[in-house]
Amino acid sequence: MKILKSTFLLLVLTTTATFYSCNKDESNSIKGTFDDGIFIVNEGIFGPGGNGSITFFKPDSNLVKQDIFESVNGRPLGNVAQSMTLFNGKAYIVLNNGGAVEVVDIATFKSLATIKKLVNPSQFLAVDNAKAYVSDWVGRIAVIDLKSNVITDTIHAGTGPDAMVKSGNYVYVINSGGFSIDSTVTVIDFTTDKVVKTIKVGDAPSGMVADGTGRIWVMCKGKGFEGWAQPGDTPGKLIRIDPVTLAIDYTYKFTSNDDHPEKLVINKQKSIVYFLHNNGIYSFNIVTSNATPAKLISRYFYGLGYENKTGYLYATDPKSFGTNGVVLRFRSENGSLVDSIPAGIGPRTFAFPE
Repeated sequence: MKILKSTFLLLVLTTTATFYSCNKDESNSIKGTFDDGIFIVNEGIFGPGGNGSITFFKPDSNLVKQDIFESVNGRPLGNVAQSMTLFNGKAYIVLNNGGAVEVVDIATFKSLATIKKLVNPSQFLAVDNAKAYVSDWVGRIAVIDLKSNVITDTIHAGTGPDAMVKSGNYVYVINSGGFSIDSTVTVIDFTTDKVVKTIKVGDAPSGMVADGTGRIWVMCKGKGFEGWAQPGDTPGKLIRIDPVTLAIDYTYKFTSNDDHPEKLVINKQKSIVYFLHNNGIYSFNIVTSNATPAKLISRYFYGLGYENKTGYLYATDPKSFGTNGVVLRFRSENGSLVDSIPAGIGPRTFAFPE
């Protein structure tokens, strides 16, 4: 196992039979170049001011650098860091409680603009080189002009619109409920910015991916909380949407009302999805008939990611949510631990370079 310790010192590698640890030297740390690494989004503590942050991790040298936005720009990132998307040399960092999206240059992480007049934004999706969508929990999708970084239009969605996927002629948006609950997917024709259909799925959709054929897979948590069974809870579901008919053509229903799986990522081959459930990470082969979920790793995690370059799963352990958390990397084929990476407060998601 490898354990990475972040400082600003020169990388010193000590090898033993079972692990190595790394320290960095400030004099040889990267000099404003952040375009060849992985970003960890730390939501920070919810509240006035906020302390969301971005951790930079460079796998080839094991360099870790904390809170890179504030170190470059001389001001805090904001509250709450919800997600981050890389597109055309820029990073778009969504601040949910701050009602904004910070736009930075990936190479230097210098702030270029702030997209404002949002309420509780969650996710950013570039539709093309000129236009992007931002899902906002107030029930709308904000249409963004990427040249001016301003909102030019809004599209009505369900309650708590969240993750978005562009596939074929449409953008699909899960309506997670935000601070309440929803059970729908909004389908938008991105050439006209018009809703073409609202699809009823399971309760509290929490993740979505497209497979190699363009079919859309939606993970629905169901009503309730994992491990806290209550009357009225509903089971989780994994649902597939046909991109031509926009109809549900497959549903895997979890066996108990206590089952509340969440998050959803897909491997590079678009054949296996991974999700969080029952204090662990599960895999599900989506190209095999009569497949069932298989537990890969046993441990509580808060966030989940998949890196195409290595095939590694990234999972976050937020500790107490009041102190710095950690990210663990695993081999997706067998669940073996690769290493751990120190992160900021409340690590929740990732941005991987393509």
